[in-house]
Parts: sequence; structure tokens; C-alpha cells
Amino acid sequence: MSSYLYLAQIIGIAAVLLYLLRHQSWVLQAQVIVWSIATATLASRFGLIEQLNFYSNDQRYHRDVVLTLSENRWVIDVDWWTTASRFPYTLPAVVLYGIGIEPVLALKTISLICLLLSTKDVLTSIRPLTKKTAVSALLLTACGTIGLFYSILALRETMMMFFTTRFVRSTSPTTRLTVALLLFGLRPHLAASLMLGALIVWIYRHLRPQKLETVLTVTTAIIGGSLIGWWLFNYGVVFTSGIEGFFSHSWGISPVTRIASNYVGLQFLTVRSETLEFSLLSLLLLRLFLIETILIPCLFTLLILTRPHSLNQQRMLVVTSFAIYVGLVTNTDFNSFRQNISFMPVMGLVILSITKQGSRNTSMRSDSFLKVV
Repeated sequence: MSSYLYLAQIIGIAAVLLYLLRHQSWVLQAQVIVWSIATATLASRFGLIEQLNFYSNDQRYHRDVVLTLSENRWVIDVDWWTTASRFPYTLPAVVLYGIGIEPVLALKTISLICLLLSTKDVLTSIRPLTKKTAVSALLLTACGTIGLFYSILALRETMMMFFTTRFVRSTSPTTRLTVALLLFGLRPHLAASLMLGALIVWIYRHLRPQKLETVLTVTTAIIGGSLIGWWLFNYGVVFTSGIEGFFSHSWGISPVTRIASNYVGLQFLTVRSETLEFSLLSLLLLRLFLIETILIPCLFTLLILTRPHSLNQQRMLVVTSFAIYVGLVTNTDFNSFRQNISFMPVMGLVILSITKQGSRNTSMRSDSFLKVV
């Protein structure tokens, strides 16, 4: 496909989405416009082929899966479909490719649509919705710079962001099970962490339904979740390989530091240097550009430890599931902020809800004081 036709398709996709979103928030429309400009710029700068190597060559893998499925070279292998095909992300792109959209652009369009859906979910939870509150909400839920960055790439991150948000916000067991199955096709250990976290919180709430959470409760959830994730990794290796043994890391300063680094967004400082795809300087500069990668986990950690009484069942689900997930991924060589992006929207919603609740309580105390005076 020529670069001119690729550009024309970008304009066409943007036009269709802007028409469909004409009665929606200006934020969603702005995201489409920024996406179209950034996507066109990326293709012009690197070319239609070389752009697949920008940031992550996983884009090339996704493009190859779309082409494989589009050419009717269907793989008759359950393991491939569940762990390698990433079907929730690639199959919709196959449909778009079938109507003539370039395969990489089809994947990027799916990434954008997932970002728009996540953003819409976030905006519906913000009251009052003003320009100021909308911008701060985008920043604190990774739907701003982070979301837009990943929406211009042929990667599955924005879809996992959307599914994780839906899982946490939903109270329907059917919806949660469906979302978990889709997440399993994208990242199995993420789905397992959410399902197990939901089960643990459900049991816990039935044992003590009316009691307020404390720092001890949160600390126990973090430590206990990390231990469960550590155990899950070992069990998963034994189950998939059939080899008996112990495959998790041994406990000590190093693994504890790696786990703690996930709560402040500095994972790259605690992993082995040979596993890093970029230099430390590049990673630091990237953090300056994507400052939310540090801001969100730091604020989340600070608030759950200083205001534990504000944690309801939904917020405890985020705390517990993230702890399990971190305990699991720190056993691998792939622990990075990219691995944790799926949790950032729900972390941000926890931040926004706790701070809003705190502001409301402060306002009520002020009103009571004035009445007394």
C-alpha cells in the first residue's frame, strides 16, 4: 500500500469516528484528532514497514497474526488460540482488514476504539465534568498521554486497559467472567489475578461486611497478594511444563525491592540490565514524557495506605488483584510499567474517588463548623 493511500485511510477512519462521536464529549473527539495526526506522523517518519519496529516489535507479530487469519491459514491448535493468537485484539482487526483497511492501521484503529471506550467509562464517573476535571481525570487514569501513545501503536495495551476497567467496575458475575475470558486471550496472568482477587475480596467482605479497612488490612492485602502471585507463578510453570520443581525466585531483599518498585513506577531500576530494551537514560526520559507512569502508582500507594478507611469492595479489588499480579510478574524478566498499564485506569479511579470523598467530608465538616458558630 502506498503512503498516500495509508494517509487517506487515516483521514477516513478519523472522519467516521468524529461523525459517530459528534454528540459525545469534546475529549473523545480530541483524542481522535490527536491519534490521526500522530499516526500519520509516525508512518511518514519511519515508513509503513519500519514503523513496526518503533518502540516494540510486538506490532510486527500482531500484523503477522492478522495476515495469517485473513488468508484463511487457520491454526487448528487450542493452545495457539488461547495464548498466541491474542484473538480479542487481532480478530476485530481481521474484520477491518477484510473491508480494505491496511492491517497495521486496522490494529491501531482497534487500539484507538478501546481507548475511546475506556475514556468514556472514566468520564461517566466524573462529576462535575468540566474541562479541568476532565483533563485531571485523563492524566490520573492513563487515558491521556499514555493511552494516546499506545493507541497509535499496533499493541494490545489499550484493550487490556478497557477490559480491566470493565471487570473492576462491573458487579455482574456474567460480565466479569466474559471479560476475564477475553483478558485470558490477551494476557492470561492478568485474567487470573483479577479473578482470584475478586474471589478473595468477595470472601473477605462476607466474613466482615461492615468493618472499616485499616493500614493493617491494606498491608496484609499487599503482602498476601504478592505471596499468592509468587505461588501462582510456580504452579503455572509446573502445570504448563509438567516438570516438578520450584521455579519462583527465593525471597530476599532483591524480590522485595522489585515488588516495591511497582508501587512507585520505577521497575526499570530493579531489573537485570540485560533484560532492558532501552538504556536507563532513555527510560528516564520516557518517564518525563509519560509522567503518569510514576504519578499514578505513587498517588495510589499513598492514598490506600493513608486513607484505608475509604476503601470499599471495588477499591479493595484493585489493591488485591494488583498485588497478586505484581507478585506474579516480578518472577519474570518482563516486569515494567508497560506490564502494569492495564491497572492504571482503575488505579486512577481509586485516586479520584478517594480524593473526591475526602473533599466531600472536609466540606461537610466545614459546614457543620459554620452552623455551630
